[in-house]
Amino acid sequence: MKVIFSHSLPFSLAHGGIQTVIESLMRELALLGVEVEPERWWDSSQSCDLMHFFQRPPLGNVQLAKQKGRKTVMTEVFDVVASESKYRLFMRMYATRAARALMPRFDNSLSFYRDLDAMMYCAPHEWDVVRQIYRLPPEKGHFVPHGLEPHAIEALKRAQPEGDYLVCVGTICPRKNSVLLATCAKKANVPVVFVGKPFSDDDPYFRQFRELIDNQFVQYVGYASEEKKCEILRGARGFVLLSEGESGCISIYEAAAAGLPLLLSDLPWAAKGYPASDRLHLVSLHTVSEIERRLKSFYDTAHRGQTMTFPVGTWADVAKTYLGIYEAVMSRGSQR
Repeated sequence: MKVIFSHSLPFSLAHGGIQTVIESLMRELALLGVEVEPERWWDSSQSCDLMHFFQRPPLGNVQLAKQKGRKTVMTEVFDVVASESKYRLFMRMYATRAARALMPRFDNSLSFYRDLDAMMYCAPHEWDVVRQIYRLPPEKGHFVPHGLEPHAIEALKRAQPEGDYLVCVGTICPRKNSVLLATCAKKANVPVVFVGKPFSDDDPYFRQFRELIDNQFVQYVGYASEEKKCEILRGARGFVLLSEGESGCISIYEAAAAGLPLLLSDLPWAAKGYPASDRLHLVSLHTVSEIERRLKSFYDTAHRGQTMTFPVGTWADVAKTYLGIYEAVMSRGSQR
């Protein structure tokens, strides 16, 4: 089987979890005997059995692939939208249905949902939301969690003396609410170590974040090697992330593998996105005072556990799940 990976955003412009997913899957699928290569838009002779789109494909690409006899699947990140309030999702669903009924051009722009052979989501509630908004058959959607490298899991499990800090791993950007967390950490006198880089050092949001760094309650490491990141995670008392939306956040999987208790925003991405655990705590983002109070309470009681916070598999496990979906899609084609 030959598979082409198609992704429209260059990694040089925006790093993040989708890059890790793509690179890990390409490597692990190849080890399973699948011929995988990235889309070469300049190569008119490139062929495959199946096109795997990451995020929504350009208009018409799925239909064109189908015309060439290729099967098509998509991994979509629907994080922030899937965490909207029930009222906003209700309005979005009916506005979408009305627009599709009244404007053929709008309906055509969403035809890829109908044409795709399968869709994969990194959090189960995301598929539920997509299916309801776009009226899709339930059998087309699949939940596939993220994984970690075996050596990373082993490194994160190692014993290490506990430090006096919480840790937050992620890009410094508005979606992660980095400034909000830093502000609350200073007000609550809770030391938080931030690991991650911005999309640009000149970004106004990053400049706002830098003004909050005091090397006491707001400590900024920036980019850290895998070895250093694992060391910081092992030494933390707990992990905190107040994002507006995530789609199976890989740093949360790392924190869980390290056995850290988690303090996450109480939005669906966190409340519904991970296996149940008595070490997973949620906080409302409605008021700064509530975040301060919960952050202080979490810090006072948080300690690293001796077992994973919730089960975390490897990228090899994830690749096997994807391969099973590929094979099912190809099998349906051979039966026609």
